[in-house]
Amino acid sequence: MATHVEHSRLQKAPNRSRVYSPDILPLLQTVLADLADIDFAFEKSLETIKHSPADEERKSEMIASLWRQHREQRAPYIRELAALRERIETTFI
Repeated sequence: MATHVEHSRLQKAPNRSRVYSPDILPLLQTVLADLADIDFAFEKSLETIKHSPADEERKSEMIASLWRQHREQRAPYIRELAALRERIETTFI
């Protein structure tokens, strides 16, 4: 009879083999692709500035501005990555 009680408890136990929502992978891929595009455009602009005929002081100003824009553009995508990571972690914890 003890075996029957143990069996009943096992049937009520939560399913430990969870699978994350099927929408997470496409979202993750999209966010990472968008970040890659932002980073690529940043690197291209940075190289353009570095090789421009502008004086060094102007180049420094332009590069500082470019870095600010780069961080601002990336920020929402980084937040989205953090949210996706949290969703994934809560699924498997």
